[in-house]
Amino acid sequence: MGSGRDYYFRPRPGGAMLLRIDYDARLRRSEMHRIAGINRASGAVSVTEGHELTDTERALIGTWLTAKNGLEGEAAKAAEQIGHIAHWAQFRASPAELDAASEELLLAMQDLREVLVRKAAQRARNTE
Repeated sequence: MGSGRDYYFRPRPGGAMLLRIDYDARLRRSEMHRIAGINRASGAVSVTEGHELTDTERALIGTWLTAKNGLEGEAAKAAEQIGHIAHWAQFRASPAELDAASEELLLAMQDLREVLVRKAAQRARNTE
């Protein structure tokens, strides 16, 4: 399941959160752990308590501040919206709001996952 990526920047209003991706190949799943919060306007980095940034993480943050996520156009907007939804669910949504939205959000994510996997399979078939 591992994609070779070790980090993910989750967009949030005004910046991003840097998350480290830990893959468990045996269980075929991954977990994300918060490393730091980044304020785009000021460049301030708030490191998670108990974590010390590595040189690699500092370089990734510097690159993100200048290049964002490397996506353009509609893809960049979509990735940013998904990140904002994750941030809302984790930090801002009330339990009642999560109860009301969870099923719809999970179905939308499953739909997106199926579309992306199907399109990747089609591209792989077309290049053979």
